[in-house]
Amino acid sequence: MSWNTNEQAPAPGTPLCPLEEILDGEGREFVFGEEPFPFRMFVVRRGAEAWGYVNSCPHNRTPLNFRPEKFVTCDKTHILCSTHYALFEYEDGYCIDGPCAGQSLEAVPVELREGMIQIAEG
Repeated sequence: MSWNTNEQAPAPGTPLCPLEEILDGEGREFVFGEEPFPFRMFVVRRGAEAWGYVNSCPHNRTPLNFRPEKFVTCDKTHILCSTHYALFEYEDGYCIDGPCAGQSLEAVPVELREGMIQIAEG
């Protein structure tokens, strides 16, 4: 199932947060909808660029983060799955190491408009 077929996923144009609210090299989670199955995504930032992904590891579909807002390695070079330590590229979500090497995170397109990160047209 694609992220945009999830009935709780945000619509294009939905504002997420100002870019400066995500520290450079870090990530932030966004949750839409109600339990027990809300839509969970996160955004990582590097400089003036940001990328969005569904918060689900392709290995076993668990959330990438154990702790709130902890989506990257200590040196801020890769996105990290806290369950089995898979490493993913910021730019395309491609897994370079771990049990899901060669697979990718599911992208949620985001764009920057007047300093605000928002859901882009898919």
